[in-house]
Amino acid sequence: MSLPCPQSESSWNLEAPGDLLSGLLGICELQSESLSAGDIRTFPAAPGQWRLLTPLSGSLDLAWADRTWTLAAHQAAAFPGGEGLSLLAREDAVFLCLALCGIAAERVLEQCRREGGLFFASGGLAMESMLHSLNAHAGHSVSASEASAAAYRLLMNLIGTSSAAPAEGRKLPLVVEAALGIMRREYAFLDGIGELADRLEVTQEYLTRCFCRTIGITPGKYLNRVRIENARILLREGGHSIQFVSDACGFTNCNYFARVFRNSVGMTPRDYARLQQREALLSGQAQPPDAPRRDNSLYVL
Repeated sequence: MSLPCPQSESSWNLEAPGDLLSGLLGICELQSESLSAGDIRTFPAAPGQWRLLTPLSGSLDLAWADRTWTLAAHQAAAFPGGEGLSLLAREDAVFLCLALCGIAAERVLEQCRREGGLFFASGGLAMESMLHSLNAHAGHSVSASEASAAAYRLLMNLIGTSSAAPAEGRKLPLVVEAALGIMRREYAFLDGIGELADRLEVTQEYLTRCFCRTIGITPGKYLNRVRIENARILLREGGHSIQFVSDACGFTNCNYFARVFRNSVGMTPRDYARLQQREALLSGQAQPPDAPRRDNSLYVL
């Protein structure tokens, strides 16, 4: 089993969840697939399952239940399996598709639909984090219990973040759209906005001007938001040191990471991790005290 590459196709041969886990919460399918601009992908109806879909790169037009909208990179949407789903690649794209089964998925996602909708503005980040947690090491076989635990953490990350799917998005300048794609895919590796501008073959001043005019903030602030969102996901999962989270999310050092995190979230990463641990203890989902750290068991896209 290998980590999906944003430029290739990957599939996972997961251990069947069995009657107990599939009745509660199981992963029935997990795959990423690349599409060329103009390609169409259809999914057959799958009663009793829910599909979660996110573009890892590019954007997709989705048609489902007589509705059509655009899903951009790292946004996610959920679909009950009783109705067919089709998508059209607006550009070269790679998408991740996850099929869940069981009463837990049904209850959580139906509650999301009643309270807001089945669109998750940053749900793709949570789905990618789930992939990281499943890739313990190269060749690692994912058991049904591991897959179900990862699916549960994903659902908990999605709760309270759902909304109605937005209308057709505004058209962005090509340089801004390209910058967004690179930052969303490569936030862990970018060495600042200067490198980003060089790769786009524009000046940093021009990129910042275009970005501020269309997005409303500087590209540097946007990049930090992407990194902090991923850091929060890792801290909620637990089992990672602050140094690992800082490195995995692309920060140059722990002190800078802590400062940016506190300005964004209102508390330090360590306090945030402790708060999440206390909440997990209250809900009975905390890791045992002797659980090994997973710092060396994750790969970052």
